Amino acid sequence: MRVPMVLALALTAASVTGASAQTRQPSTESLIYDLKNPDAPRRLDAARDLGLAKTVSAIPALLPLTEDPDSQVRRQVGVTLEQMNDITVLPGLVRLTADAEPDIRERSVQALVNLHLPRPTGPTAALVKLGGLINPWSDQHAETIVEPDVPVDASVVTALRARMADSEDRIRRDASHGLGILRGDAAIPELLLAIGQDRDPLVRFEAVRALRKIGDASIGDRLVPMLNINVDRVRTELILTLGTLKYPGAVPEITRIYEESKPADRIRTLALSALADIGDPASRPVFEANKDDKDATIRLYANEGLARLADRSFGTVMSADRLVEKNARVQSAQAFGLLRIGRQEYMEELVRALGKPATRELAREYLLETQATERPALFAMQPKSADARAELADVLGLMGDQGALPALQAMQHDADTTVARNAERAIRRLTASTQRFD
Repeated sequence: MRVPMVLALALTAASVTGASAQTRQPSTESLIYDLKNPDAPRRLDAARDLGLAKTVSAIPALLPLTEDPDSQVRRQVGVTLEQMNDITVLPGLVRLTADAEPDIRERSVQALVNLHLPRPTGPTAALVKLGGLINPWSDQHAETIVEPDVPVDASVVTALRARMADSEDRIRRDASHGLGILRGDAAIPELLLAIGQDRDPLVRFEAVRALRKIGDASIGDRLVPMLNINVDRVRTELILTLGTLKYPGAVPEITRIYEESKPADRIRTLALSALADIGDPASRPVFEANKDDKDATIRLYANEGLARLADRSFGTVMSADRLVEKNARVQSAQAFGLLRIGRQEYMEELVRALGKPATRELAREYLLETQATERPALFAMQPKSADARAELADVLGLMGDQGALPALQAMQHDADTTVARNAERAIRRLTASTQRFD
């Protein structure tokens, strides 16, 4: 009889211990109460536990601690606000970007940007299943920009603009990078100042890239004089940016850079690429001189530049060149040129090129420039390749033409899940909400 009794006593003790442990587990109310405790370690522990539990209801009580006199508490509060994945933490993160501690400022700058990108919960949660979680601070996602249906509060851009004057190089880099991702056009003055004066080459580089993402061509005249910057990476990004902005005023200077560069120089190829993007009639001699170059990349940009001139008198020559061209990418540029002069049968070829890895990016770029009168034909395209359909859905969403909605709504029911997801994202982009954060 003693063994069962010992066992019963053991079970009773275990039950009491478990119940005791359960009663010692602090409640949400007690943790929120401890945020006002005069003892800093108690405030820190409470903030940490609320973050681990993702207690969104505690956010109003956490926000005042962004001004706590103890830096360790403020540091933990910043981490906790990140963990909440909720837009109501925004005022707290904005406040922390001006903290006295550099590491708190840096993390808060990054958290503010991340808050606007795909994540499990929060204002961008619906995009996670479409685009997946991304790390905008890695080179892999260097071209990331915020989705058009995700509003960016003015206080966020204001906070990042202030950090463009931060004493820490890495924070100024992050602020520049973040302003590009959020397309903070209000920060154009600070970004231009950074390109011309910042002591850190990476800050200058990020500022140029940010302006490229913002996409305001009116600043082209401010960028052209900066092409004499003696930092290769910054100069290269300036050339690419002026090309992307299609700023015709840059043609003389970029042409000079092209002509003064040696054939093997990378900057020569980049200059030709920028001239092709701009597509100014003044560049025709350069394009014609290089359309048959032995280097396929040079041929590509020369033919792309000729395509943007949309000169019908060049159609016969381009058709003949295309018959003997072996490189698929160059063929795509030639198809683009023939489409631009009214040979609509080449639209189908560019749509097929969307399904091929070698030509996908080029085909996207060219189809995005489809003229308004030719868009109905593009909207009616139904390529056999699922990859091509998925890419086409993405293109239609980026064109900004509401006329694509019926086609995209049909693609939402595609048997291929990637096509359906891309169509859903495209519809979101075309019907981007004008809502603002409260």
